[in-house]
Amino acid sequence: MNRPFRRLVMTLSFIITAVSLSLAAQGKPTAPVSIEFSVPQNVQTGDTVSTTISFVAEANLEQLEVSVAPYEGLEVVSNNGKSIFQNVKKGEKREISVTVRLTAEIGYLSTFATTTTSRGASTKTVAIRYGIPGEATTQKLKSEKLQKTPEGEKMILFPGEKRPNERQ
Repeated sequence: MNRPFRRLVMTLSFIITAVSLSLAAQGKPTAPVSIEFSVPQNVQTGDTVSTTISFVAEANLEQLEVSVAPYEGLEVVSNNGKSIFQNVKKGEKREISVTVRLTAEIGYLSTFATTTTSRGASTKTVAIRYGIPGEATTQKLKSEKLQKTPEGEKMILFPGEKRPNERQ
């Protein structure tokens, strides 16, 4: 499998996983915190931008631990690493600032918020997208076979890669 196609597959797999986890989380309890952010719309490859990420407590929190991690296509230029806030009351907001550089057409910043309450610890994650898909990425997505599941959901099928030591 050629390298650009592999990157595309990895990026799309990450997006699908993030969306799936987000949809699955709607039915499961998650960390009682909302994550808010704003990203400039016209971020191009090579651009460096700063983002303020806000965390709003949806319950009284004993502790709120937040961190970020870049995914392929993005480089973190500066941030405070992991931030820990103690005794955050319901409705209160805490913010972190992150500066990133886009190294590909699209990049993602994984954002993690782990809360501790009297009921225990739980985590909420959000993938923040930077960049705009270019013509090559757009054409590649259009050329893939779009199919529907029996439930009517749309999905893109990617060809598999057989590894030498796999059984038939």
